[in-house]
Amino acid sequence: MASNHYEASIDIGTEKIALLVAEPEAEDNFRIIAHNVCSSEGVTKGSLRSIDSLSRVINKLIDQTVESFNLTFDLVRVNISDTHLTCTDGKGKVSVDEAVTLQDLNSVLESAMAMSTPTNKQKLHRIKKKFTINETVIVDNPMGMEAEVLESKVHIVTVSSSSVRNIESCIKQCDLQLDKIVLNPLANSQALLSQEDRDSGICLVDIGAGVTSYSVFNEEGIVRSGIIPMGGDEVTQDIADAFDASLEEAKRLKESYGVAKSSSLNEDSFINFVQPANNDEHQLSSLELSEVIERSYREIFTLLKNELKHHNLDGIIKSGFVLCGGGSEVQSIEELVRDFFSRRVKIGQVQRSRISGLETILTDYKFASAIGLLLYKDDLSSTEVSEHKRGKGVIDKISNIVGINF
Repeated sequence: MASNHYEASIDIGTEKIALLVAEPEAEDNFRIIAHNVCSSEGVTKGSLRSIDSLSRVINKLIDQTVESFNLTFDLVRVNISDTHLTCTDGKGKVSVDEAVTLQDLNSVLESAMAMSTPTNKQKLHRIKKKFTINETVIVDNPMGMEAEVLESKVHIVTVSSSSVRNIESCIKQCDLQLDKIVLNPLANSQALLSQEDRDSGICLVDIGAGVTSYSVFNEEGIVRSGIIPMGGDEVTQDIADAFDASLEEAKRLKESYGVAKSSSLNEDSFINFVQPANNDEHQLSSLELSEVIERSYREIFTLLKNELKHHNLDGIIKSGFVLCGGGSEVQSIEELVRDFFSRRVKIGQVQRSRISGLETILTDYKFASAIGLLLYKDDLSSTEVSEHKRGKGVIDKISNIVGINF
């Protein structure tokens, strides 16, 4: 059995669980060497409801992977989809004497992170945004620059403490060590967005089975993340209700014949399906099926539009939307979103600069979040503000918190 020097990620979803094992390579690159996916249990609307059920499924998935690929691992990264998340930009501001020093950086970051957290929540991410010099000039690294005032923003994501504890308990029951918990939309962004995408003003939308999550970025970095408690399961349920079909049959109809924008259909046709009452074959109109699917998606996107408008994000999304998740696999979804938001739209594709492996894995939407978990490094832990290896005391304390190497 191979030596245990691998890194693994587990994408826990409402419908499926995806596992990847990768071998670290130079410069934060990874090569995927093992993969597996199975149906999920114990998860509802993206939230863990049964630790025992989920841990049993994950244990089985791990055993199959270890046996199939002849390797072992114990350190994993896991995602979280918490509808109770909050996102806040902590802001710091300090006066500077001529040029920006390490102490100035220390002070402005400490000031930006100084915010209290409710007892039922905990800080999951601290993500550095760009610095501002003299209230006008935005820079990545202000070290040594002449300035009178230095400002910084730290994007702070808080989630339910109980959600985190549930994940920790589940991973412990699987005899694994938890490396990091990453908010699902942020994991997706690592896999699917280029730096150009982020800087241009983009909204990444993951249409999952139980929930739809999003993240908005601009030239300063992450602006906001959120989770809407509706996803592909609602579309399936609406199909089942409309045609008196079982959920299994409704899912088949959606995946095999689904069209998100009814006006894109070239012609109407009849589709055979079975109703649970008598198991006899019936027929439905492809146009009627498409109209049901379109109404369901419009409900989801209405909630998303209201969320974006509520947080004044409309003007930020200049480059439009990137879609991912199982819900983005339905035909003509790009046309529907383009029409609904009057923005450019594209389906997300894994960025290859830091990841390699089987083409079938890199192009399979089921593994996008797991890939993002492997690549995730936006928490200040990987951001080198300065190459100087000096500064002790309080500086070390801050670098331990945010991982900056001074």
